[in-house]
Amino acid sequence: MGPLWALSPQEEPIVKAVEKVRPAVVNINTERIITQEVRDPRDIFFERYFGGGVSRGNRILQTPVQNLGSGAIVSPDGYIVTNQHVVDKTAKLKIKVTLADGTDTEATLLRDDDLLDLALIKIQAPTPLPYLNIDKLSPNLLGQTVLVLGNPVGYESSVSAGILSAKDRTLTIGDLTMEGLLQTDAAINPGNSGGPLVDVEGNLVGLSSAKMAIAQNLPVESIGFAIPGERVKRWVEEAISIVEGKIKAPATRSAAVVLKEKFGLSLKDLTPQESLQFGYAGRLGLLVAGVDKGSPAEEAGIQKGMLIVGLGSVPCRSLSELPRSVRQLKGGESVRVTVLGATRQGNFVAMRSGAVELKAH
Repeated sequence: MGPLWALSPQEEPIVKAVEKVRPAVVNINTERIITQEVRDPRDIFFERYFGGGVSRGNRILQTPVQNLGSGAIVSPDGYIVTNQHVVDKTAKLKIKVTLADGTDTEATLLRDDDLLDLALIKIQAPTPLPYLNIDKLSPNLLGQTVLVLGNPVGYESSVSAGILSAKDRTLTIGDLTMEGLLQTDAAINPGNSGGPLVDVEGNLVGLSSAKMAIAQNLPVESIGFAIPGERVKRWVEEAISIVEGKIKAPATRSAAVVLKEKFGLSLKDLTPQESLQFGYAGRLGLLVAGVDKGSPAEEAGIQKGMLIVGLGSVPCRSLSELPRSVRQLKGGESVRVTVLGATRQGNFVAMRSGAVELKAH
């Protein structure tokens, strides 16, 4: 082959790679309905100035919230991999997929993993679909040319190019820490999430995940991240096998289960009524329902009836709001726990608070 400038545009490797991969890249548009119960403002007015009035009851507001992302078709029968945060499941979630030829179709969420930020969705297709063969992975060499395909800020079928800048990066987004990520200087913008990162032969490098400027709220450019292709391949193969009934789905380990296993803490949600009953003056948190003998929690002085109100820097108001980082804890790692204790002294309640360091088994 002669020098690169001697090639016609049709012969350029990047053009050929885009032609190969683009038909398998989809645009994903999700819509979820957020339901809120709000008081009638007239009731608030009459309460404030006239001591009450005839209640008109609360109103139910339903607000549609949309999210954009990308994905890659990974089988001719319509399986698509994307990021979990693109199709984060909530009630009444609708997923619309737009194929490269402009066809719109609805998709179903089949499996998702919030720790890996991966999700498997599926569309119905009357004929076999073009797909990205995830069995063919890129060698992922530092400095190699990589291409990002997807739908940044709604601009469908966009392509950006750069190099593979680094491997084994760690990124913390909210309460989740992701390890072993790939770093690239190719442009990754909102809407690219879930789209493929490929090499100049069209082989999978990784799945575009998050841009540092967005995740860290810093004024930086040309630093984007992707989930490595090997991790994507392994997860997709397992997810499809589970969906098709070939293997059994692993048991779900919630954050509450992990706290029991690692620290010997049994927790339960505390209602406002129970908060008053136990002397916590209406404060919300997680009531310590039990402490295992010889556990890190017992060694730290945590007792049944105390209230856990924080893990690390994250407030704890209910089991459903426990940080995902709890599920990532490994043996020997520590977490700072903020605890409240209430002791009745006659008609008074003495409340004390403190923070203890718990080391996981």
